[in-house]
Amino acid sequence: MRWRNGEQGYGIITKVLHWGTVTLLAAQLAVGYAMDDDGDVPDVDCDPPGEDRSGGDTTDAEEDRFDRLEEACEQAQDQREQDADDAVGSAWSDLWTADWTGGGVGGGADGGASGLLDGAAGLALPAWHVLLGLAIIAIGVLRVVWRSTTPLPPWDPRLTRTDRKVLHHAERILLAMLFVVPATGIALVVGSTDLLPLHVAAHLFFYAALAVHVGVVVRRRVVGRMLWGRPAAGR
Repeated sequence: MRWRNGEQGYGIITKVLHWGTVTLLAAQLAVGYAMDDDGDVPDVDCDPPGEDRSGGDTTDAEEDRFDRLEEACEQAQDQREQDADDAVGSAWSDLWTADWTGGGVGGGADGGASGLLDGAAGLALPAWHVLLGLAIIAIGVLRVVWRSTTPLPPWDPRLTRTDRKVLHHAERILLAMLFVVPATGIALVVGSTDLLPLHVAAHLFFYAALAVHVGVVVRRRVVGRMLWGRPAAGR
């Protein structure tokens, strides 16, 4: 198998970039949806038991107790919501203040490797979301540079003219979303909520283009082109 694309099909570097992108996207989506679940603070009914009897059936002392219980519950709920917001808002600072060096100077011969593991383990989900988003943007840049310097192999003969046009446009959308989705997601994490509609729209474009791309390559049975290659085959 060759490093670069050619008549034999996709080269090793193109395949590594492709499947590396798939892996990062899968991890990013998993972390993103888990983060949304963790960030949803469940609503709590702060009405104390027995408060429905107030209004004549309870004493003033009981009324005061009900009020205190309800106020304490509402304050606790407000604090939980504030803590959830702070966890998302502090993701950027958490990422850059993590101890990636494993205790600084004098950490031992394996301090670098263990430090990376320790730093990663200490990150919360929002910080992981930012880190993966930056990695996706980085691999997107590598893919653009590699594609601009390395010609694509010929189209697979099993793909019709319409298939080729559809795949061409779907791939362009997917490549663009490698930048738009994580960039708008990072902006949301650090507090720019104005970009939420764009972030949601980018997800929809991504899923639509991905469905089209997968549908064509599976229907035409050309998935193996990005796995093991075929002689004299194309894109």
